[in-house]
Amino acid sequence: MDNKIVATVNGEPVLQQAVDFELQRLIHLYQQQGMPEQQLRLQLDALKEKALEQAIGTKLLINEAKRLNIPVSNEELNAQFERYVTQFGGNRERLEKAIEAQGMTVEAFKQELRQGVSINKLIDQVCAAVTAPTEEEINAHYEAHQDEYTTEDRVLAQHILIKPNTDSVEDKAVAKAKLDEIRARIVAGESTFEVEAKAHSDCPSGKSNGGSLGWFGKGMMVKPFEEVAFTIPLNEVSDVLETQFGYHIIIKTGEEKGHTPELAEIYDKVQSFLFHAKRGQAVSDYVAGLRTKADVTLS
Repeated sequence: MDNKIVATVNGEPVLQQAVDFELQRLIHLYQQQGMPEQQLRLQLDALKEKALEQAIGTKLLINEAKRLNIPVSNEELNAQFERYVTQFGGNRERLEKAIEAQGMTVEAFKQELRQGVSINKLIDQVCAAVTAPTEEEINAHYEAHQDEYTTEDRVLAQHILIKPNTDSVEDKAVAKAKLDEIRARIVAGESTFEVEAKAHSDCPSGKSNGGSLGWFGKGMMVKPFEEVAFTIPLNEVSDVLETQFGYHIIIKTGEEKGHTPELAEIYDKVQSFLFHAKRGQAVSDYVAGLRTKADVTLS
């Protein structure tokens, strides 16, 4: 547990673990929205800064909820605790052991839950005046952001990579011959792509995922690899191809054509996004007001 102090709010510490928690929430959110791993890595520094600001904002909300003495009944606290029990398959003992494994008592965990419920009640008060988006707002957002809802062509593929020991002609020939033999066994039905990938692939995806690369779009792989992955027929093993990484064979197990959805297809998604954006803005404005009255120092 990282107890490094990264900031203080009115003399009270904000710990690195709070920032790490906010960072993981942000990463999870962007992953749910479909942001590619490569893009997440490129934005990691900006996400860390945002996580720090959110941790400070959370501390401001905690202090304000305490100042307002927002009540949390035992019934509300128990209901929140039971939600966690449900996440552990209804096994209360498993949950309590998991809590203790984090170096925390069940009572301390419940106090954190009580604090979380009070913050949620404060946020509900702050957002009480937030209204559902109008038809005009929904239509305007869709017209202005169609490109963000447009999906591109993508494929689901596995590959096997064999790297030559050196760039010599002889070593490259040995690597290609090895992959030719692997391909022949798969095509003949003597083995499966997954089995061969786990046994022989020089890519980490082979050992862990049977060569699976998951879904990917154009521009995410090197050009020769991409061209083959997008053009081979479904469920057919490609010929051996060479890239800067070595020799590959590919099998495409899924493909989706990109398209721009009509508003009716994503109406609920747009409506939910705008509503939560309004709530988010209301909370941001409220936190900004709290911050102007607080003594915030970065370590």
